Amino acid sequence: MTVKIDIDLKSGFLQGLKRELLDSLSVEERAIIEVSTGEMGNKPDAVKLGWLKMRTKESWTKQRYTKALGRTMEKLREAVAAAEKNKEG
Repeated sequence: MTVKIDIDLKSGFLQGLKRELLDSLSVEERAIIEVSTGEMGNKPDAVKLGWLKMRTKESWTKQRYTKALGRTMEKLREAVAAAEKNKEG
């Protein structure tokens, strides 16, 4: 099953990410990034949670969303740091 994820790469540090890094994320992680960036990033949490439920077919709470977003952003930070380290060395 292929799911099209539209991630706004102009948002924050995401603009510096290579597509390969985003493609390495799970479907859930990509959905979390998508819902937290671009137009969706400005929506109320209830809208975000509903969109995540629609996209992932799972129930979402604000706590689950917040924790998952934190984990996903940390994973991306580490991937960017590793890519930068490899570029330097």
